[in-house]
Amino acid sequence: MNQTSLLARPSADVSPKLPASRDEAIHPPAPDSRGFIFWLDEPQSWRTKSRWLRLSGWCLHVSGKRVTSIRVKIGGRQFTAASEISRPDVVDYFGRSQEDLRCGFSLDVRTPRGSGLLTIEAQPSGSPWTKVLVTTVRGPFFATGERRRRKERDLAATIQRYRWWYDRPADWQKPTSVLYVSGWFIDTTGKPIRGIRARIGRKFFRANVGLRRDDLSAAYPELRSSRHSGFAIAIPLPPRASKIFLQYQGADGSWRDFDSQRVERGDRPAEVPPPGQMSFFTAPSASNSRFSSWVHVPNVIERRLRLAGWCFAHEGPPVEAVRARTGRRITRGEFGIVRRDVALAHNNCAGSLHSGFLIRASIPRGRRRLVLEAKSTDGGWEAFFETTVRRPVFRRGGPPLSSEEEIYAHWIDRYERLTRSDKRAIEKHVSALSRRPRFSILLPAYESDARWLKRSIESVRQQFYSDWELCIVDDASTKQAGWKMVQRFARTDGRIKTLRREARGGIASASNDALSLATGEFVALLDHDDTIARPALYWAAVELERNSALQLIYTDEDKIDEHDRRHSPYFKPEWNPDLFLAQNYVSHLTFLRTDLVRRVGGFRSSFDGSQDYDLFLRCTAQIDSDKIARIPRVLYHWRALPHSTAASTSAKRYAHVAAVRAVQEHLDTQHSKVSVEPREFGIYQRVRYPLPYEHPLVSIIIPSRDQSVLLEKCVASILQKSDYTNFEIIILDNESLEEQTRELYRRLRPERRIRIIEAAGEFNFSRLINLGASHARGSIFLLLNNDVEIMNPDCLSELVSQVSRPEVGVVGARLWYPNGTLQHAGVILGAGGVASHIDSIRRDDPGYFARQHLTQDFCAVTAACLTVRREVFEKLGGFDESRLPVTFNDVDFCLRARELGWRIVYTPYAELTHHESVSRGIENTTEKQRRFFSESEFLLKRWGPLIQNDPAYNPNLSLGEKRFELAFPPRVTSPWKKPALDQPSP
Repeated sequence: MNQTSLLARPSADVSPKLPASRDEAIHPPAPDSRGFIFWLDEPQSWRTKSRWLRLSGWCLHVSGKRVTSIRVKIGGRQFTAASEISRPDVVDYFGRSQEDLRCGFSLDVRTPRGSGLLTIEAQPSGSPWTKVLVTTVRGPFFATGERRRRKERDLAATIQRYRWWYDRPADWQKPTSVLYVSGWFIDTTGKPIRGIRARIGRKFFRANVGLRRDDLSAAYPELRSSRHSGFAIAIPLPPRASKIFLQYQGADGSWRDFDSQRVERGDRPAEVPPPGQMSFFTAPSASNSRFSSWVHVPNVIERRLRLAGWCFAHEGPPVEAVRARTGRRITRGEFGIVRRDVALAHNNCAGSLHSGFLIRASIPRGRRRLVLEAKSTDGGWEAFFETTVRRPVFRRGGPPLSSEEEIYAHWIDRYERLTRSDKRAIEKHVSALSRRPRFSILLPAYESDARWLKRSIESVRQQFYSDWELCIVDDASTKQAGWKMVQRFARTDGRIKTLRREARGGIASASNDALSLATGEFVALLDHDDTIARPALYWAAVELERNSALQLIYTDEDKIDEHDRRHSPYFKPEWNPDLFLAQNYVSHLTFLRTDLVRRVGGFRSSFDGSQDYDLFLRCTAQIDSDKIARIPRVLYHWRALPHSTAASTSAKRYAHVAAVRAVQEHLDTQHSKVSVEPREFGIYQRVRYPLPYEHPLVSIIIPSRDQSVLLEKCVASILQKSDYTNFEIIILDNESLEEQTRELYRRLRPERRIRIIEAAGEFNFSRLINLGASHARGSIFLLLNNDVEIMNPDCLSELVSQVSRPEVGVVGARLWYPNGTLQHAGVILGAGGVASHIDSIRRDDPGYFARQHLTQDFCAVTAACLTVRREVFEKLGGFDESRLPVTFNDVDFCLRARELGWRIVYTPYAELTHHESVSRGIENTTEKQRRFFSESEFLLKRWGPLIQNDPAYNPNLSLGEKRFELAFPPRVTSPWKKPALDQPSP
């Protein structure tokens, strides 16, 4: 026991007098004549300048009776507090039983003006009140600074009575858009906490409380409430710096501050919780005890509110639907989304696994009450969440966001619009650059509309980065207005160089003439009716500041109509060689090192219409992939006018013919016996790679457990449909029990190309694959689920031809659900928290710039159909069967292959039908879900940086429920907003 806290106080046996001096010797307390052992830790003085005086201490009785309450009388007022604070120091010192553990008390009393008599009484269990102390207190005549001192006293009392801890954030000072705060908060008296919230100004943000904390339960076993003492809250921060107050709601229902921090808004979350914990950072539900529910921090887009969360009934009829109600407006939501995290946290309570919902509600003008309601199977609607929402009465103008163009316009206004401070910061950053390369912008013109040509020129002249030259060549136009305007610009700005051809030579010839005028280190291409964003050259200069060895830089782009309305953004992946052969996704805006363009011979007239594609192909053939960079920012606006390629891909059919020829010639120069043919939607192309001269043996490895009908279809599709015949099938039977499966095996065993291997033990996909590989005789392994069926005869031929390329390590296929919906077209890292498939489109839907229909590079593909050469498999040591037995083992395998330099290719020309996870089932038990989250955590730990920024994707695109939608907010930090300039590379 801390002896310095045993400061004696006068008992009731003595006359009222001032307290003993603090200089008196400290001695252990002794019982008074009535058997009370009483002690005050505070106040240290009975003279106070505050209207309120805090009394805290402890009280015991020699009889062993527990003192349950303390009462203070002063100036005609009476204050009572329960003895409920744990004092293990007192119990240890006096050797009392644990029944006396809660002998501490703390209460505030209001002091009189001047001197007054204060009486403290104690009440043992089942006994009357008894005086234990009578003394005189002296209060102030004037209450100056009372409010401030009261807050200080409340905070001091909170520190004494309550304990709390923050698991996150690690750094309160780091700028962020959404502040994620989590930790625990307990009352040492054992009383539960009714609520936790954050306050910024007049805005309050409720936290989820009662989260399970087994670590606190072990640390405070005597406090029953410690097991559910966790809290989590997501706080959207306002612009600029602000002060945030953390408050708790005690048993009396009052809210009190317990901490405050200075915070500052930034561009992106500084510390995002793991995916498995994101659902806990939500707003609390309404007080309907029948439901358990959480609502994530909503995403507001103008008059639409996107609400995601979960809800299930832990008693009574289950939930079958959810809806949002604001006034008379009712919006039905999507319900039944799988929430493994919720099921795990609630021990697989009925309805918890499929408890997720998504609602896109319409918000009326003004302040309204938003109510979320759940419909039970008995047909009734019940509220489970309520809050107040407010939409401005007067909107800024324009139609509601009901189309992709309107949503994109809102996205631009929200994340791309430059403020005055942004512009000043860019100008300051430009002046701080250590390298200032000159950019020569090549602008060939022919019969240009003066309106659009003027806007093209002005977009260059308005650049933040001033070290540029604009090389304009007119290809013998008959219209004079455009050329006269160009001459006027050239006279007023010496950075504009002009040339007028005497005879028309075509766009390639005009571009070469513009190239002859260029003196810059880099050239960029600009069409005569397009525009570039004002910070375009600045972004390129910053990229070269980071890496001066770059040879080619390309950016995202969108289209712009005749009213300068932007639409159809193309957010591109990082360098993707196979995708580039299928489509010219690099396109606009592209910066090329000038000497590289001249070294490959510039533009070629024989490829007019796709002359830039042809140039890019020849340039990329001369440089390494690490000399190519992508800027994830829309910096080029492609004018979509009638009869232009931007408005209609059919406007210039000759351009696609030239593109096919350019790709064919590019591959011919690499001595590849490949063929290129026009394919998807008449504007893209397919590259066919040849099979090896001697067809290698393919070992098809199929793990299986029961589900004989599906397995039989899988094997039959291979035997009957495939035009590739040199294969063997290895079926790994994992403890099948059904007699139908045994009968199927008896029928399959006579087939010389089929072997069935018994694989006992619990389901471990990685172990089964490794076991199958150890029995395989082929030089190529094809991993197949037992619930897939080959659709096209050349499926195996396509997979073998692709995986036989020496630079390729793993090849994946396109998988369809039986209803014709896409199930897999590559894996996006970070989607859904860890990794998820590109899915959900129909066969005739082009999807996002036909990405789902084109051969391309990914970081990972699914093992439901995965092809790999034996040498690659053995070099990687197979699948990780100890740490990734069931999920994400294919992702980890692909990432390890990629780490060693092999490429991961997805081909849409090998197609299969997939009945997903029929044999294994879904993660619907606590054990399976714990394993799922353990594997997720391992993958995030091993590949965290790559998962956060998938090079096959784009940080401006969402990682949510649907791929290739706009991200709110994007995961891009503007270079002028970074705390310090990146160090330039040597």
